[in-house]
Amino acid sequence: MKLLTRYSLVTLIVMLGIFIASSAVLYRFTQIILIKEMDADLKGVKERVLTFVEKNHSFPTGYPLDEEKIFFTPSGNQPIGESSAVTTMFSQRENKMHNFMRLDFPLMVQNQWYKVTIAKPLEGMHHLSNALITISIGTIFIIIFIEMTLNGYLLRRLWRPFYKSLEIMREFRLGGSATLAFPATSISEFSFMNDSLQLATSKARQDYLVLKEFTENASHEMQTPLSIIRSKLDILIQEKELSENQSQLASEAYKSIKRLTTLNRSLLLLAKIDNHQYDNRQPLRLNEKVKEKIEQFRELWHNHEIAVVSHLEASNPLTIDPELLDILLNNLFSNAINHNIPHGYIGISLTPNQLKISNTGDAQPLDEQRLFTRFYKASINSNRNGLGLSIMKQIALASGLLIRYNFEDHKHAFTIAWQ
Repeated sequence: MKLLTRYSLVTLIVMLGIFIASSAVLYRFTQIILIKEMDADLKGVKERVLTFVEKNHSFPTGYPLDEEKIFFTPSGNQPIGESSAVTTMFSQRENKMHNFMRLDFPLMVQNQWYKVTIAKPLEGMHHLSNALITISIGTIFIIIFIEMTLNGYLLRRLWRPFYKSLEIMREFRLGGSATLAFPATSISEFSFMNDSLQLATSKARQDYLVLKEFTENASHEMQTPLSIIRSKLDILIQEKELSENQSQLASEAYKSIKRLTTLNRSLLLLAKIDNHQYDNRQPLRLNEKVKEKIEQFRELWHNHEIAVVSHLEASNPLTIDPELLDILLNNLFSNAINHNIPHGYIGISLTPNQLKISNTGDAQPLDEQRLFTRFYKASINSNRNGLGLSIMKQIALASGLLIRYNFEDHKHAFTIAWQ
């Protein structure tokens, strides 16, 4: 959930709670005030009745029955106590039972105690309460609408530099040369964040360049001694005076040096790709290149008894350095062989905008989260250096390609796509 959405939701809940509570309090206080006003009106009527009886020694007549009701009921020799309450009576105006405010008090007329009942309809209070509720609800929704609209507009404007900075950071690459330019803002917190991001990315880029330079120099410097050791071991293995044990030890050392040489070349290749040393990009069509690779690997497939099915269509031009394309195809084809099974299968599909190579292999899919990381191996017993897929990923990034892996129909498939 976005911060703006979370803030708006909390604000909405708080505002609704405040308005509902205040409306309930207002409704209750209005009821109390109206009842007190009604009680005061009834007592005013009582005073007029008492004044009339005291002056005329008889009960008043001709009171408007639709507004107020007055009843005089004999109560015997004992007076009743004065009381007031809300009761239900028939209303001629409404033509139905309705709530009335009633006041009962004793009155002696001609030596006879009577219970005088004065009732006044609560119709006005009911309508006023409904009006208050309607006005309150309407006011709540209007204020909430205005508040949410203003909040959404203002907060989006306020947070615009923040999201712009995030967009810039999303495009940031350690190996890139573009200078980060964060948007100017008058908000202190965002300005502090931009300064911190600028400092952090500068340090990260500097450390990365130092590490990349060290890796490239170390790999380059290791080439010569590795070549010398490899050639000396090659000569040593061919010596006839070596015993079988010595020959085996020399062969194992030769294999290790060969693996170390391959690893060194792979690291040097990654450093060159990261350093943008392959900048001879040109539009190329893959049809002839893929056919050439199929012919190069055909004998190897035959030796491994691997069935190969290819379907090649005319492809759209792919803008890439020719040397990187050759390395990419070599890695794709080699990967399909090295991780295959005896009497396995390789499928090659070239369409206008993608190249897909699938092969049989392990029954379980590879770890897609770590697949293209350096030194990743599907098996700890693998004698590979774990850099082949990483090299493919770096070539794809440097050439603007999309590379993806999926496991379907018990086959591992790598797809290279381009615009």
